[in-house]
Amino acid sequence: MNHLYSTAREITDLSDVQIKILVHMEEALSFAADISKNQVCIFTKGKNKDIFVSLIAISPSYTTGATYLKEGDIFFKEEHVLIDNVFVTGKPVVGRKELSLGRMVALTAYPIFDNAGIPFAVAVFLSHTLKQQRVLTDAAYMALQVPMKKTDYKSLRPQDGMLILDPVGRIMYANDMAEDLYFVLDKETVEKKEIIGHSMIHFPLVDEILTTGKPAYGDEIFGEFTVSAWGMPILSGGRVTRIVIFLSDVTAIREKERQILVKDSVIREIHHRVKNSLNTIAGMLRMQARRSRNEETKKALQTAIDRILGISQIHEILAKQEGDKVEWHEVMKKTIELALTSLSTIKVDLQIKNNAKPIYLNTDKAVPLAIAVNELVHNAIEHGFHKQKKGILIIEEQIQDKQLHIIISNSGEKLPQNFNESNYDLGLQIVKTLSEIELKGHFTITNEKEYVTAYIHCPINQWEERE
Repeated sequence: MNHLYSTAREITDLSDVQIKILVHMEEALSFAADISKNQVCIFTKGKNKDIFVSLIAISPSYTTGATYLKEGDIFFKEEHVLIDNVFVTGKPVVGRKELSLGRMVALTAYPIFDNAGIPFAVAVFLSHTLKQQRVLTDAAYMALQVPMKKTDYKSLRPQDGMLILDPVGRIMYANDMAEDLYFVLDKETVEKKEIIGHSMIHFPLVDEILTTGKPAYGDEIFGEFTVSAWGMPILSGGRVTRIVIFLSDVTAIREKERQILVKDSVIREIHHRVKNSLNTIAGMLRMQARRSRNEETKKALQTAIDRILGISQIHEILAKQEGDKVEWHEVMKKTIELALTSLSTIKVDLQIKNNAKPIYLNTDKAVPLAIAVNELVHNAIEHGFHKQKKGILIIEEQIQDKQLHIIISNSGEKLPQNFNESNYDLGLQIVKTLSEIELKGHFTITNEKEYVTAYIHCPINQWEERE
């Protein structure tokens, strides 16, 4: 059950319909506090009609300033004459209130009506100053009347400029940051005093909001400057009565994003060219292999071709990726598929056991790891299954104790007794070197029951990212 609903049930005599009006309004309270720069409190009468209760108290999200009242505060109505006046007359009031000896606050209060037109609650805005208070609190009060979905709202940050526009797009209020940014948007404005009353109807964002009655967002580019604008309409009777606009200078952010896009494009192009170059080399070696009459030479060339095509496949994947990280499952899957295709004479029962969550690796780590996996798959098929027509190949990945473990098992011929590093062929030497030098980990291969199992262990705290 909603906290506000249960609290109101417990300490007030409000009807179910009246409480639901407040619950519906709750979605807009933080937004109202932000745009008014005030603490917003909702007061109702307690079970004792001579007592006022603060049901809700919300402060602006971007400030650590004074909090005047708290949720659950109780007052006799004689202590809040201004609020009592709103209950009696059903009209807004503006004034000052002494909360404690010598502690004065500016107070603006608005009635909240039920479906019968009876004021059953009061929205109170508290601030240290009355400067432009009414423009801000009027807009905030209007926002409370027709709240939108919580996801439609945006929090105001200290660095944001804020504008409030009237129903025809004229500026009614602008904070200091908004005034500075407005000079960037509108070169015709010369003095700050001219900004109030200026029309923004010619700005696409404002025109869109007035036309659709829905929030809108976009960037405005003016010369070297880029200003991000977000606008929220405040509706009454289905018509736009106010528009709240937040402005942010995002010039540096957009330039950084542009540089990243350029960098990504260059990197992808490099990967694409490397892939093409490797394919060309593989093609030349393939031609040489066809011309050779020596079977041992042909076999050596084919092994080299497979290695080159494996690396080429990795660069093809990287050429299609954005950013400096790649999804490891995708890289491993395509690497294994290529290896099995090139060694299609043997029927392989492939079993892949992926980690529960995706694993994202930096490209400078994904490449050597993929090469190592490619070598181990080739080694399993060429040496493990060379006397068999079929075999089982199990590839598993695990993350334990900040380590990524790649485990490759095959049901082929077992390793000879006393097999050690001195017995490694070129492929296993490559895997060992990549594991230790590039991946900062280690590599082992051993007989385990009916399988020959190879392990690559890599520390993940430096370069692994999971989502």
